[in-house]
Amino acid sequence: MIQKMSKEVIITHYKKQYLIALLNDGKAAEIFIKAPDALEIGDIYIGKVQNIVENIQAAFVEISPGIIGYYSLKANPDHLFARPSKGKLKAGDEILVQVERGSIKSKAPVLTSKIQLTGDNMVFLGNQKFIGISKKINEKDRRTELKKLGQVLTHKSNTGIIFRTNSAKTADQCLSDEYAALLVDYNNIMSTFCSRICFSKVYSAASDWLKYVHTLPESSLRILTDIPEVYENLGNRYGNGPDAPCCQLYKDEEYPLVKLKSMETQLGRALSKNVWLKSGASLVIEPTEALTAIDVNTSKAEIHKKNEEIFLQINLEAAAEICRQIRLRNLSGMIIVDFINLSSKKAEEQLMTELRKLSRQDPVQLNVIDMTPLGLVEMTRKRTYRPLYEQIKEAETFE
Repeated sequence: MIQKMSKEVIITHYKKQYLIALLNDGKAAEIFIKAPDALEIGDIYIGKVQNIVENIQAAFVEISPGIIGYYSLKANPDHLFARPSKGKLKAGDEILVQVERGSIKSKAPVLTSKIQLTGDNMVFLGNQKFIGISKKINEKDRRTELKKLGQVLTHKSNTGIIFRTNSAKTADQCLSDEYAALLVDYNNIMSTFCSRICFSKVYSAASDWLKYVHTLPESSLRILTDIPEVYENLGNRYGNGPDAPCCQLYKDEEYPLVKLKSMETQLGRALSKNVWLKSGASLVIEPTEALTAIDVNTSKAEIHKKNEEIFLQINLEAAAEICRQIRLRNLSGMIIVDFINLSSKKAEEQLMTELRKLSRQDPVQLNVIDMTPLGLVEMTRKRTYRPLYEQIKEAETFE
């Protein structure tokens, strides 16, 4: 009998910031460092246009003193003016914008005028007519049912819905009630934002601690925190239903939660350049501005002569650890992997098949492109939050 993996989320303080970690059987799968005053994806502001850059068809909008975001004019042809304005968007205009993506590396946060409100089972699309369904909902009949429900809910308004994975097992009436509640929130925003002053935060995205570590709030999940206000928030959000995660408040002040779960050790390993494998082989992970390079070395592995089968086994072991490290470190963009060279095409195909299979387990889109003539494997991963090494670097400035 195969024992089910235990999943646990830890929420605690680290270097005057929040640390949120997903542990699978006690081993970190994802770690996120969040500043108390961090810009949240989904927050909505009254921003002021600082300047328009015509050659890149973009505006730069200040949403809070000193915080300027990138606003694509091509992606956002319709602007939500907070003050009367004539003609094209220009410097000095005040507009309603939502944080679509946080800052990554040296890039500014991305702003949009396409308002979205995220619920437990759906994403409400405020001013866009579209019905979408999560790709993870595979049942054809359920997808058809959700499509029809979306059409019924939105036919009287210029709104849309994206049904999230949870919708597959949620009753239609509950989905209808959630849509109605989000519609009320949206109408409140649209009817009042013109009376708000510049730099006002018009809407705060719902507090969802699990979104940082990409896991579902299921009954098999345990959430452990030593922060009373976080524990209270979790209780208000998930309640005590049969499908709710188990939320616990850790109270031992003499032995902090960070120590109990060895988080400083796990962080150190997640930031290390070298990663050792059980075989004695190793990975060398080097993030750069343009891409992340990962090199697979035989290192201390016992290899007495060139053996294709041993090299393949090391590469397969490395492939599994590479996918784990990419998720753990939240690496994104272009990733180049230099596996140990294999002379057999059959062995290369076996490696690539396994790597693609492993990549599909990542909750963030991770694509295995191909192997180049030089034997380098190209991968790409969707950019979400900043990589862990950047989060830690910022956390250190708070000390």
